[in-house]
Amino acid sequence: MTQKGEQMTLKGEKQERSIYGSKDLTIGYSKKIALLNAEQGGSILAQPENPAGYQLLFVLKGKLSFNDDMAGQPLPLLESQQYNLIWTNGTPGLYEGLSDESNEVVFVEISAGFLSRYLPEDHPAAIHLRAKRFSETAFAGVVQNVIFFSEHHLHLTPEINAILNGLENSPHTGFCERLFLESKVIELLAIKISQLEQQQQQPLPRLKQDDLDKMQEAREILIQHIDAPFSLRTLAHMVGTNEFNLKKQFKAAYGTTVYGYLNQYKMEQAKAMLLQGDSRVSEVSEKMGYKHATHFSSAFKKYFGYLPNKIKMFLLLFDPELCLVFFTA
Repeated sequence: MTQKGEQMTLKGEKQERSIYGSKDLTIGYSKKIALLNAEQGGSILAQPENPAGYQLLFVLKGKLSFNDDMAGQPLPLLESQQYNLIWTNGTPGLYEGLSDESNEVVFVEISAGFLSRYLPEDHPAAIHLRAKRFSETAFAGVVQNVIFFSEHHLHLTPEINAILNGLENSPHTGFCERLFLESKVIELLAIKISQLEQQQQQPLPRLKQDDLDKMQEAREILIQHIDAPFSLRTLAHMVGTNEFNLKKQFKAAYGTTVYGYLNQYKMEQAKAMLLQGDSRVSEVSEKMGYKHATHFSSAFKKYFGYLPNKIKMFLLLFDPELCLVFFTA
């Protein structure tokens, strides 16, 4: 059921990995390393063998372009730290990485049956999906090859990045791995649907490319100085904007405030470190930039609902050997 492995071309240009495959789900990872003298066009990234249907595409790094002659106009690039739910008709080579960019993409192919299990037909998101497909595939008798279900690409939150990391580094095997990976996909769908609902209620403005690049730079500076973050004014000057625009444009790019994003990132990083089981709460607290472990514990509980020293209970719950014993007893 599960297929894992890595392949590299002779020049080391591409790296492809199938994380998981079943009749309902295909989870894969694709990476393309940009060539210094890239004179050819974009390089096709790894894609599911039968990509017809629904796909969640997550761009961790680089940019993804879409080839659809039936769209009538160029489709917007899927930028670094963005994602979207799409529908494709199975045409090969629909998306590709730009030749001058290093790309890392995670794709999740979802069957209609799997989606309907967790998204009732009368839910507003399900109604939106049907309306979107009907309006864009039936217009003037032209069938588009790819459809975006969010008009604007959505941002990758620290929570989504943590889930994607969990997909790539599952500690389980066999039946327990299937349960674990499917649960992670359900989490991603829940976040996607929630963001779609928010977007419908209060659409965020689309940023110009120059402003988006500045916000991506601000994000990188934030996570590189997680233990000693800069003030908003200093951060704004570092990326060539002012404090007002930084606040407004960062929220448009990532769906939350600058320090809200930083807090999410800290908490998800802290949880990952604690789940590894080899770091004490005081050590994690210090790495996350807290002067006092009690302040870190309070912030952790506010975010997750339990204290960080209770994380060991979750280590037991997610122990693959215990899971195997439970389901074979």
